[in-house]
Amino acid sequence: MKKTNYMSWPTYFMSIAVLSSFRSKDEKTQNGACIVGNENKIIGIGYNGLPRGCNDDDPQYWDDNDNDLLKSKHTYVVHAEKNAIYNCMAQDISFAKMYVTQFPCNTCAQAIIQVGIKEVIFLRKKKHSHHSSLNQAVDKMFNDSGVTIFCYKDLDIDDKFYLNTLENTQHLYD
Repeated sequence: MKKTNYMSWPTYFMSIAVLSSFRSKDEKTQNGACIVGNENKIIGIGYNGLPRGCNDDDPQYWDDNDNDLLKSKHTYVVHAEKNAIYNCMAQDISFAKMYVTQFPCNTCAQAIIQVGIKEVIFLRKKKHSHHSSLNQAVDKMFNDSGVTIFCYKDLDIDDKFYLNTLENTQHLYD
């Protein structure tokens, strides 16, 4: 692909997903998502955060103790993919694309399939052994339901330095 002095659509949308992830108060995992409809129009964005009305400053919501469901952020946090879907419910998202900073979990994959999104472009995939089976389950569901998945780094794009620049700015605010 020819190098240009402007950002490609995939990099633009992935950059919005990365930028959205910066809103998350989860200290361990910040994820973002951007849903794109026809004609490259953004119809929804989201990040991993708490449901409306829950106090972001309550430390119990952000505990990382999976041995006690009342002290596990996984009990409370709404994933970026679902928030992006919820934020565009007035839109027709059939056949849309979703750009996500992290490969979707199984319940997010179910939501993606149910609303009719047909393409998912992800930035990274968790490689830990306990995620391997979940990733395989997501791959199976996406394959069986006709959702196409791409890793952003495997796209033939010559402007990835924009996204790298955006990700590297995070240190400026630490």
